[in-house]
Amino acid sequence: MMTKSAVDHLQGTVLSFFVKATDCGSAPKHSLVSAFIQVVPPDSFIPSFSQPQYSFTIPENTAVGTVLGSVYIGPGQTGFFTAVPGETTDSNQGATFQVEKETGLIRLLKPLDYEEVSSFRFKVATTARKDLIETVSTVDLEVKILDVNDNKPVFETNTYVATVMEGMPSGTRVIQVRALDPDWGSNGQVTYRLGLLLTYNPDLTKDTLSLAGPVTTSSIFAIDSKTGWITTVAQMDHEACSSYSFEVVASDLAESQPLSSTTVVTITVLDVNDNPPRFEREFYRGAVKESDPLGEVVAVLRTKDLDGTDQNRLVSFYITGDHN
Repeated sequence: MMTKSAVDHLQGTVLSFFVKATDCGSAPKHSLVSAFIQVVPPDSFIPSFSQPQYSFTIPENTAVGTVLGSVYIGPGQTGFFTAVPGETTDSNQGATFQVEKETGLIRLLKPLDYEEVSSFRFKVATTARKDLIETVSTVDLEVKILDVNDNKPVFETNTYVATVMEGMPSGTRVIQVRALDPDWGSNGQVTYRLGLLLTYNPDLTKDTLSLAGPVTTSSIFAIDSKTGWITTVAQMDHEACSSYSFEVVASDLAESQPLSSTTVVTITVLDVNDNPPRFEREFYRGAVKESDPLGEVVAVLRTKDLDGTDQNRLVSFYITGDHN
């Protein structure tokens, strides 16, 4: 705001009015704010701050009660200080900061959270009184908040469940895990790694899944440290092991004291009809009397199918060929 004409004839008065802000939308909206302008004699004392603006920087874990610094008025001047809050949280609406009336000290009154408000901007006023005339000056004050690693990565869900068909080639994508960290910069960047193998119940009669050394999560699955995609390392065999449960760990990239969280992934290996039924004997011999009635049992043939599901183990018999 600026004057459009001389105001000496208004000396000693206070002008009060509203200022209207209107947007340019198709259905314009507006808001109003009150303005008060005191017209004082030209020789009146008006306090002035020692700087055109003040700026402070503190970490978000700064203790409540901490003094950030102080604002000052010019040498030989006297006045008292007040914070001028705005209408939003970042303009000190909730009195996060206090300005001490007599000293101008800026003190933190409430805990900070960088993820909610990363900087505060508000005005500080100083009021002086001389010869029954009260004058006010303001200055802009900014408080920048530094992020600290106070949030660990959080997975979208506590458990992940997926399936993979047996026999799929090594490198098959199975499932993607995802964790979010609201911290800023490297404090909020997430990397993934495989954790403990929790459940592994192999069929010891099978040697289909032949792995060198002890069985670990990384000998069966791999994970992309950046994207969280889990892939197979070897071909899966339902008959060797029908399911696996293991941990996945998400860690942030904080330079000191990184934080982490864990989720559980369960992968079921779906059965494929990859095993033929096999007769228990290579040769069967039966005998029948010529007087036996129709339907007489001549021989009993037994088979074994190594597939894992009942449907794939269901066997049908029929006679083929003509052997005399």
